[in-house]
Amino acid sequence: MNLEQRLAELAIILPTSASAGAQYTPAVAFQNLVWISGQLPRDGERVVVSGKPGRDVSIAQAQEGARIALLRALAALRETVGSLDKVQQILKLNVFVNSSDDFTQHSAVADGASELIFALFGTEAGKHARTSVGVAQLPRNACVELDLVVALAP
Repeated sequence: MNLEQRLAELAIILPTSASAGAQYTPAVAFQNLVWISGQLPRDGERVVVSGKPGRDVSIAQAQEGARIALLRALAALRETVGSLDKVQQILKLNVFVNSSDDFTQHSAVADGASELIFALFGTEAGKHARTSVGVAQLPRNACVELDLVVALAP
């Protein structure tokens, strides 16, 4: 089954575009690697999950924000390389969580994106290194921002 079929099976629709929110490129491909710029949980220009997890939004809402941001990252990847079926492996996921001083569940928020990666790509191609950190602020008060590094099949 190809990835487009897997998305349909899970009733997931990728955004048609993951346009940049400022002066940068959503994704850069070099040889068989692709770096996906930071993605917010946006629908068009609107951030759909904003605030600080544990204070303004629940962990479940922040995990949904991470999933939405991941879908935007995959849309940027597809725009850049033409097809998600070219992915050999997700190598690295960085998750930045808009945190209050006492918030410590960054990994739980990041799990929203990691679980979707495994659901889409499986345990081998989806196996990735991950960093999840708390930050004082994110653009547009988003609850989460993430970026990816992806290896393409030769």
